[in-house]
Amino acid sequence: MKEIKNIIFDLGGVVVDLEIERSIRAFARILAHPITDSNEAMTKLRPLMHAMDMGEMSGKEFVALMKRECREGTTDQEIVDAFNQIIRLPRHRLEWLARLKQRYNVFLLSNIGDLHWSETLRQTRELGFDMDDCFHKLFLSYQLRMAKPDPALYKLLIERTGICPQETLYIDDLPDNITSGRNAGLQAYLITMNQLDGEITKLFPEILYQSENIA
Repeated sequence: MKEIKNIIFDLGGVVVDLEIERSIRAFARILAHPITDSNEAMTKLRPLMHAMDMGEMSGKEFVALMKRECREGTTDQEIVDAFNQIIRLPRHRLEWLARLKQRYNVFLLSNIGDLHWSETLRQTRELGFDMDDCFHKLFLSYQLRMAKPDPALYKLLIERTGICPQETLYIDDLPDNITSGRNAGLQAYLITMNQLDGEITKLFPEILYQSENIA
């Protein structure tokens, strides 16, 4: 295995914790016919989220569509807030990424729509950081109009950054994405969703990492 010089991070479930149940509870308060089962809710939301990830549906269009399913009087902002409840960005992770960026070329590769990206930026700035503090370059599906695990997306990232795939560690929480990464020549590492904290010291023992769960 070649020495690692570059690192590619997925966002949701890796850098950002995904709190699916919190978002579903928020939707349950505003939907005309609430869905409390998370699997049923995600089955209904997933096609819409994929359309947003691909840049085929804007956040504004998503809100207008969801408004038809909500109680009378529900505001656009209430829908946006319910949707964005899924995102939680811990400050200690941004601190660690900023330190990591001083030693490696660090990139973000995310399937994401404009609403969730705006919320990620809001939380990042609220915590006193900018994305430039943590990443050298961002690759966002809704802007590129292609999403993981499409092999073309990995090829595009490699071409635009000029990195050597064999010197690059790619971290994601979805097996299909990991497979595409490996097919592109990357050293891909699968983690369980929202479990980055437990993997950090194994992957990067030389970089100080202080989890909020550690006294």
